Amino acid sequence: MSPFSAADRAFYRAQGLWGEETVPGMFAATCARVPDRLALVDAPNRAEVFEGAPRRLTYAQMRAEVDRLAGVLQAQGIRPGSLVATQLPNIVETVLLYLALMQIGAVLSPISIAYRSAELRDLAGVAEFDAYISIARLKGQPFYAERLAALPPAARRFGLGEGLPDGVVRLDTAEAGAPRPVPLDADDLVAVFWTSGTEGVPKAVPKTHNNMVSSSLGAWRHLDLPDGTNVLAPFPFVNAAAVGGLMMCWMRTAGALILHHPFDLGVFLAQLKSEVIGYTMVAPTILTYLREQAQDPELRPALKRLLAIGTGSAPADPEVLAVFQHDLDVPVANFFGSNEGAQMCSTVARVPDPRLRAISFPRDGDENWEPGLRTANGGTYKLVDPASGQPVVEPGALGEMYLRGPTLMPGYFSREGIDRGKFTVDGYFASGDLFRISECGSLIQFHARLRELIVRGGMKISPVELDNALSALPGVREVAVVAYADPQMGEKVCLVAVMLPGQVLDLAAVTAFCDRAGLARFKWPERLEFRDALPRTPLAKLDRKALARWLADKEAT
Repeated sequence: MSPFSAADRAFYRAQGLWGEETVPGMFAATCARVPDRLALVDAPNRAEVFEGAPRRLTYAQMRAEVDRLAGVLQAQGIRPGSLVATQLPNIVETVLLYLALMQIGAVLSPISIAYRSAELRDLAGVAEFDAYISIARLKGQPFYAERLAALPPAARRFGLGEGLPDGVVRLDTAEAGAPRPVPLDADDLVAVFWTSGTEGVPKAVPKTHNNMVSSSLGAWRHLDLPDGTNVLAPFPFVNAAAVGGLMMCWMRTAGALILHHPFDLGVFLAQLKSEVIGYTMVAPTILTYLREQAQDPELRPALKRLLAIGTGSAPADPEVLAVFQHDLDVPVANFFGSNEGAQMCSTVARVPDPRLRAISFPRDGDENWEPGLRTANGGTYKLVDPASGQPVVEPGALGEMYLRGPTLMPGYFSREGIDRGKFTVDGYFASGDLFRISECGSLIQFHARLRELIVRGGMKISPVELDNALSALPGVREVAVVAYADPQMGEKVCLVAVMLPGQVLDLAAVTAFCDRAGLARFKWPERLEFRDALPRTPLAKLDRKALARWLADKEAT
């Protein structure tokens, strides 16, 4: 049964944004079209992460493996609508299992391998999984056994690899008959993803086949990747952005999906050098490192082979994008997305200036601007003043983004039903993301999460704005600002910096930089701290909440 209303289904079909195509249908069509083309490639360090030699499968071999797993899962009692949690690194079996679950009408729920029993118990409390699939060992250490007690008692337990706990059915060696055909509806649930949990227990985000098929168009269409392009995937396949923007993009290009995870810089560089990669997506910090190493005679040809690079999850250094475009002739696309359904893409075609592209997105999709334009994934939005509730339309103005579109979830998921508490009566999702309209009027810039604003003596400060400005400080690899308590002002700004080797920085240099940059004095950091690395969520986003906890603990000692 679809979680969307009949009115929603009719609306998006009438606009040509939804249809009858399912994810297994997309996969089957590709397998039939290019059966002998290389399709799926393990990372070279597979044996260190999991076990066994790296695998390289064609589409025909993938088809056979997906059918085998679908038959095994059906024989083990997995039925249409069964909610199946997975906790897996990016190995060949992960992609095969995702497709097998979708083929038999089950609902996939991927979970970060960074989560342990406490987090898994929280998620199970929300979703009450019918089954769970994971690996026996990760990087040589027991993985599955610790998580057993966190699972619902009735959940079926499946696993991969040698040494699984008693009672866990091993899937990678099991055999069964051919899978029974299952009628699939493009409006039915296909996956339940999880938010990052930076604001509490992660929320469950349900998506249908139509949601995911729409998501697949974003990166593929805007990057104009040719048929057969190989995609290197260093982000874990656990959220809608990675599955929709990388895995589903690969299904559109019908090249090889080169797997990677957990992230290992040495392995990533080796894959860039040894495989013919046309597209990859990396966090801004990795983009900065690649820029620093771009003169390496072995790496440079690999970088120049790329047709495009995607980045996101945090602000990128504008100078890095300029180097890639002007020195390496590699366009970098800047993405902003969310599990719930936002996706904006800033490409060379829409924002030619790479420095502007690092911090801005086309205003396409703003219903109060140019009619007929849409966001990267076919959606629309309006910017709303958080205080007055009135539309924001003028250059320089700031508003919360209210979304609607073909990739937007129907509401947050639980076994009790779909929670639409974050939706307006006319169907918009209040994202909590603040954007500012550029002075030119044709671009928007992410300003902050509503809950992350720093309030100094009543003056509101965007941490993202300061992150962007202070990333140009000499000698820094990455920076982030965070609030700290002050008895007079309420909150003040602390700068946390990760330095390049041999570089130094002091607060006087920071304030002098802010002065030269023309930043309002109330925004200047009044404290400076250093770390070896910034804390990040399992999805590589800056974890500002963890940074604030670290700072508070440091003050308490």
